[in-house]
Amino acid sequence: MTEKELGDELPEITRYNSEQRRDYLILVAAVAASDNELHPDELALLNRWMDQFDLPEESRTEVLAAANSEPKDLEELERRLSQTDLVYSLILDMMGMAMADGVLMDDERVLLREVADYLEMDPIDFNILIEFVHATYQASFLANPEPLYEHNIESAFQLLREKGIPLFAHTLLCVSSADFDSKLKARWHRYGNLARPDGN
Repeated sequence: MTEKELGDELPEITRYNSEQRRDYLILVAAVAASDNELHPDELALLNRWMDQFDLPEESRTEVLAAANSEPKDLEELERRLSQTDLVYSLILDMMGMAMADGVLMDDERVLLREVADYLEMDPIDFNILIEFVHATYQASFLANPEPLYEHNIESAFQLLREKGIPLFAHTLLCVSSADFDSKLKARWHRYGNLARPDGN
């Protein structure tokens, strides 16, 4: 199955309303801003996602502003998104943004943990997802990924499957390699768990 076909199988984030999509990407942008330096790779990923989220120009301006300033007043956005089924997808994308420049900084990790706590994500689930993001990043550079990386990838897929968490067409399961990301999406597809959100 090609990357396009896999993308067609995965649900689109645009099924959610524009306010939810904007709030989602503002929180993702806050990760990029949390270390006080917007890396070109982070900006490129953010622009890619804004296109895929089909954000109106005003919302794009708000997202870019969040990416270029110290994170603040995020509680209202978190509160609104906590009432949707986007929590796990959001945290996964925030982690992906944090790894876009290849380094997970302490400030980024602190913000990720704060948002996850506010959204009442189980700390064990948080650790599984962050180990997954690390594992996919590192494994993408290896011809034969180490058993630990394979374990962390499998653990995350099991978690997402058991909780019925939807992954979206925009979600990068590996930010460091498009080819490895496609392989992971194909693997996820074989899990037969392409849960589709209701868009509410």
